[in-house]
Amino acid sequence: MKIAPFLFGCLVAHLTFAQTEPGRALWSGNLQLNTTQLAGEYPNGYTRRSPQLNFSVNHGVFIQNNWFVGLAVNGSYYKQVNMSTIPLNQEYRRGGASAFIRKYWGANNWRIYAGGGIGGSLDQYKQEVFEASTSMRSENRTKTYSVSPFTQIGGVYFLDGRWGMEVSTNSTIFPFTFSGLTAGLIYMTGRTRSEREIQSFTPPTVGSQARAGRFTVGASIVFSGRTEEVNHRSFEAQSLIAAPAVGFFVANNFLVGISIPITWSKNIGTNTTTETSLGFAPYLRAYLSNTRLRPYVGATFTYASNSFKQDPFEREKVNHTAGGTLNGGLAYLLGKNFIVEANLLNLNVSKQTQNNLLKNGLRLQGLQLTTSPAFTLQYVF
Repeated sequence: MKIAPFLFGCLVAHLTFAQTEPGRALWSGNLQLNTTQLAGEYPNGYTRRSPQLNFSVNHGVFIQNNWFVGLAVNGSYYKQVNMSTIPLNQEYRRGGASAFIRKYWGANNWRIYAGGGIGGSLDQYKQEVFEASTSMRSENRTKTYSVSPFTQIGGVYFLDGRWGMEVSTNSTIFPFTFSGLTAGLIYMTGRTRSEREIQSFTPPTVGSQARAGRFTVGASIVFSGRTEEVNHRSFEAQSLIAAPAVGFFVANNFLVGISIPITWSKNIGTNTTTETSLGFAPYLRAYLSNTRLRPYVGATFTYASNSFKQDPFEREKVNHTAGGTLNGGLAYLLGKNFIVEANLLNLNVSKQTQNNLLKNGLRLQGLQLTTSPAFTLQYVF
């Protein structure tokens, strides 16, 4: 009767080191596919299509305790095609790769690391211009490439034997000039032999947050501001993005709720402009296991109305957007009253209608697969 608790304790102690032992490997990446179609009656009934692709893959292995060797590749593709006499088509391609090595330090579920490597990229841009006066088209092509060393530092918190949360930053300048942080998830493959022997005896860890009858409340909020002065003229910009939400578990692991997305921005300069968007987004979500770390799938319907005001004119409606999203991700049941979620997959379709005399319409379709998601936190009571 005491064998399972003993082996579980051994596994917890072993995982404090086994995450960075030889035989383990890390993966992360992003994939984004978008198609935008803009159509209207002016000029002359035009249509513009703009497909876009972005991807990145990072993979590495631990060659010995706490020493990690990795490879990263990334690419982008964008094309703008005007199905009329609008005189501009564009195409952009980018590819890059890098190799790096890291040293990890730490114990328990926490690790910090430092390392560096070398990377390169190749960019190609093509622009096709139509000259109405001569009825001729001309092409402009630009190609750029770069190769540079870089340094990186970061930290990882391992959620279990497979998933971890990572924060990192890179610098291409020596000694070090880091300009921003990137947060995301990593997925581990491989196991050490001692892990495999103990894993089969490990009991699942169950959280109670997703039981029927419980309520959730949460919100995301981001505020930003910027000021600058050019030629003795001051410019100021502020923006706010918020989405309060409430939900109810109608059955075990099945959540139904609604969020209120709000965006606001204000620009003060030669003129003062204010843009506001308000919407509602009912959603449903199904959690697919009973462990603390559990995948989920869901769907969201969104409607939003956008208005614009420029002093001293009256406020006017600019557009409204309706759409739906199928999504999926990972949720972690933190303690007894919190759920932390990482949205990893989005498949969305939406239509935006402009309220003006041009009768323009914008359709958006997109697929996004990422390990660098926006994290949300919900309180359960």
